Amino acid sequence: MIESENAVYFNAKGEMVDRQDILQQEGCNLELEYCASAIVPDGFTFRFENFDSFKACSDISDLVCVLKLEELEGTVTDPSGRVIPCPLLVDAVHLIGNAKFHINVGELIPDFPGTRFGPPCRLTMDAVPAVNQVISYTCPQESCVERCFDTVGSFAIAPRITTDNCGRQVVTVRGGLFLRFLGCEE
Repeated sequence: MIESENAVYFNAKGEMVDRQDILQQEGCNLELEYCASAIVPDGFTFRFENFDSFKACSDISDLVCVLKLEELEGTVTDPSGRVIPCPLLVDAVHLIGNAKFHINVGELIPDFPGTRFGPPCRLTMDAVPAVNQVISYTCPQESCVERCFDTVGSFAIAPRITTDNCGRQVVTVRGGLFLRFLGCEE
């Protein structure tokens, strides 16, 4: 689980919650992380004060659950107390595909302000991490439903600002989703 003093946590409704609220979710054992960065446009300065202006959207429609037979080693204790290693066939439930994230963060302040229409301009960035993670194991079976998971929350870490070799600000944001394995049966 992501732990950082600069992290904030959200429930599935997008409400800011305490980290413990996420930890208490049954079966919440998978983090799906992103790292996104953007260069601040010439003529602007980036400012981030708090998460009030932070917006992140995710599209996980490309993620599916698939089974892959794996051989693991189990152990059995015989009546004399001797531990015997035995091969064990199980299905690993893989979550595969691409997750898409769109993030708006902070405020862009013009170096020499002109006219402004609407709310302050935000820095925008996208991330599309490829996913191929084992999220659970199950006894061998024919198939698994494509949607064997749901989203229970998300997290974001305050932006990190660096300067590139050309003197421009580069803003990097890390965050992600907390997923829960629901099972392979419908």
